[in-house]
Amino acid sequence: MVVRFRTAQGILLLWLAAFAAPVFAAAERPADVTLQGVIHDADRATTRDLPFVVPAGTALVRVDFTYEGRDRGVTITLGVADPQRFRGWGGGTKYAFAIGDAFATPSFLPGPIPAGRWRLMMTVPAIRTGDSARWSARIRFSTASNLDEVAFAPAPIRAGPGWYRGDLHSHSGQSDARCRSYAGREAGCPPFYTFQEAAAHGLDFVALTDHNVTSHFIDMGYLQPHFDTLLLMPGRELTTRDGHANLLGYMGALETDIGRPGAETVNAMLASARATGGFLTINHPSRPTGEDCLGCGWAPRDTDYANVDAIEVVNGGSTIETPGDREAAIVKQVRYWEALLDRGYRLVGVAGSDNHDAIQYRGHSPIGLQAAIGSIATVVHADDLSQGAILRGLRSGRAFVDLDEGRGRVLDMTARRGNATVAMGGTLPTGKEPITAMAHVEGVVGGQVALTVDGERRAMTAIASGTADLPLDLHRGVRQWFRVDVLRPDGRFWLIGNPVYVR
Repeated sequence: MVVRFRTAQGILLLWLAAFAAPVFAAAERPADVTLQGVIHDADRATTRDLPFVVPAGTALVRVDFTYEGRDRGVTITLGVADPQRFRGWGGGTKYAFAIGDAFATPSFLPGPIPAGRWRLMMTVPAIRTGDSARWSARIRFSTASNLDEVAFAPAPIRAGPGWYRGDLHSHSGQSDARCRSYAGREAGCPPFYTFQEAAAHGLDFVALTDHNVTSHFIDMGYLQPHFDTLLLMPGRELTTRDGHANLLGYMGALETDIGRPGAETVNAMLASARATGGFLTINHPSRPTGEDCLGCGWAPRDTDYANVDAIEVVNGGSTIETPGDREAAIVKQVRYWEALLDRGYRLVGVAGSDNHDAIQYRGHSPIGLQAAIGSIATVVHADDLSQGAILRGLRSGRAFVDLDEGRGRVLDMTARRGNATVAMGGTLPTGKEPITAMAHVEGVVGGQVALTVDGERRAMTAIASGTADLPLDLHRGVRQWFRVDVLRPDGRFWLIGNPVYVR
């Protein structure tokens, strides 16, 4: 048997044999512990403990177990125990699994990850007389801040770069989402319905962002293997009396009660959230706040937006629940965002349905009309469909908001000054050279590309073909930022683009 154990202090190698190939995408880095060996016919109906040491600060343990001889009737089953308790049994069906502080693979228990001696319990129910088989367990440890690895999907849902479509704001009965039970009663809405609707509406990813809690992460870990074409993104809505903000990706602890250590003020909470490495969005900032929704609008006048990644420029709930015209509610949110861009902040514009009843179409919703999952979307260019890639794509700003359901629409932009060329979300240097820019659109025939520079709408260009590259007139210069939207034939917002910045 080989045991390899990697710590910050060094690497311990105990050599006895060699074998195995990893399954997880996380295997692109070496395993922290490798256990290997050979079983023989004498091991039939026996169990052995395979010990390994988990270092302090671990938030997730991933195990990838492989063995030979299945075609010859060899069977191995696995269980796991930490230093304090039994953590689960995968039997003969689960050989690649995760046990984490916030979630675990079905059959295993989530919860705190104690440091110390853990053990795999390997049982051999079947091996024929005279046979032998090699086995290998490759084990990896991840911290809460490693958002590439502390994720429900251990490998990309889909490989390759492209435009990925998602809903960044939704709720379940783990907080305040309500829907009709099978008997027609009001009940907490299970997360399953949210993911089912996201898949049915053609989304590539969906963030479940229940208010302040992390209990929904357990459901999400269980459901990700079922929804294997849809990336489930962990999130929580930091819900305070002064405003709401979504934190995506990070699953560790975070104080949300303003006035307590770590969240002494709203700015302290934002700084703590930003330090996690997650993606932080201020939600529906221009929405009215009052007794029916404490803190729905963003109140703090001294907000340090340097600790914020994004602004929700379209919120599905606001477009339905704000009195007056839907388009006026969208315009109000976009103008709020642009005023911050004018102040020099670099904030990505995103959207979310804010749905609280995923199955409202099945009957009268107990909480009123909701924006459907996928009825508006944030579309982001990412290297693949994985948690880390989507978060990096969002942070890059190469993303747009789509106010229609379904696929096929694209809004992108490239810009050049001198030798510098950037895509939407990028930054051009200051200088005397002129800026040249091009908008790229797909699937919006009959609409118009609208150019906005430093908060001023400057030009409109009709879109006459299914795919078009349209030059942008920037001869009057740019002080800080410019961006493009696509408007519908009647002038309403269709696609909302992110800026290119000038610094």
